[in-house]
Amino acid sequence: MKILFVQKMAAISGSELYLMQLLPELKRRGYEVQVMILFPTHPPTTKPFIDHFTSHGIVSHEIYGHKALSPRLFMKLRRILKKGKFDIVQSNLVHADFWIAVMKWLFFPTLKIVSVKHGYHGGYSARYGNDPSHLWKTMYYWLQRFSARYANYNLTISQGVYDMYIRGKMAPPDKLRNIYYGLDLEAKTKQVTEREPEEKFALLLGRLERYKGHELVMKAWKKVREKNPAWKCYFIGNGSDEARFLQVKEELQLGEAVKFCGYQANPHQFIKDSRFMLVTSRWEGFGMIILESWAHKKAIIAVDAPAMNEVIEEGVNGLLVKQDDADGLAEKIIWMFEHPEEANQFGKAGNEKLLSYFTLERMTNETEEVYKKVFSEG
Repeated sequence: MKILFVQKMAAISGSELYLMQLLPELKRRGYEVQVMILFPTHPPTTKPFIDHFTSHGIVSHEIYGHKALSPRLFMKLRRILKKGKFDIVQSNLVHADFWIAVMKWLFFPTLKIVSVKHGYHGGYSARYGNDPSHLWKTMYYWLQRFSARYANYNLTISQGVYDMYIRGKMAPPDKLRNIYYGLDLEAKTKQVTEREPEEKFALLLGRLERYKGHELVMKAWKKVREKNPAWKCYFIGNGSDEARFLQVKEELQLGEAVKFCGYQANPHQFIKDSRFMLVTSRWEGFGMIILESWAHKKAIIAVDAPAMNEVIEEGVNGLLVKQDDADGLAEKIIWMFEHPEEANQFGKAGNEKLLSYFTLERMTNETEEVYKKVFSEG
């Protein structure tokens, strides 16, 4: 079976890591896989993405610099699809969903499409999470309905995203299935060093965007620092709200208690060195960092919202805190620092869940079932 994977990207995050895991495993199982990436610019941070596929012998098609509705872009897409004669095209995220649906509508009526929904509109989700009751019939909404109905099958990565598309009437129930992410992180865990870090710190790894909860953490850290000024918080990532967060840090007079470490191409040593992880987003399509944390047997404190509360079990493999509850978050951070043995047990329980369920093998098996179903349909 020959499958083309299509996505627009500007940096490596959850959906890109998903492809970096899935495609080599599919090739190992005998599938002929190719990837087509559309870049609005040519940022250097995307080079490791292409290099990863090249190292696995996977053909990549790279298209640079076109606007979303560029006629030249559509002609390039048409040429690649016509020449490739793919059995299935898998689109990831809204731009690719729309482009491939248009290709089917205009040029390739028998094209078989699998569309993966990694979330909904970022602005909407940052405000309402995965609650569809506030949906407006925006252009984004209609694009999602259009692409979902042209797809032969649609996949989501969490129950929260699944519910969003069903209750929001954006995808037909008989053509939608939830398949949680699965990772093989053995190679990453072998790259880190066992050592005693100079500082005791909690780690928040994610883009510097408001919905990720950095301000909530900084507000909580005022109380944490009062309890023990030696405890630190590290932020890893870059993003559009960095200046805002630096201003908040200054206003709260947090000094060296909170450290911005910038973008890290391989953050796994930081994860290994941390005492525990913070996942304080108001929402996540899934939250790949949860699995990366568990790969290193790290406990997690997360906001009680989809999809974090689908994966984390309170008091078993982590702790959950209400949204916008800075005092409650501070209390749980202090508890985690003061109870290292319990935190270690949470991390081990998370690692067991990762190895028993959130595996690359399980994710690929379930995805294969969808490919075979779509391929066999007339």
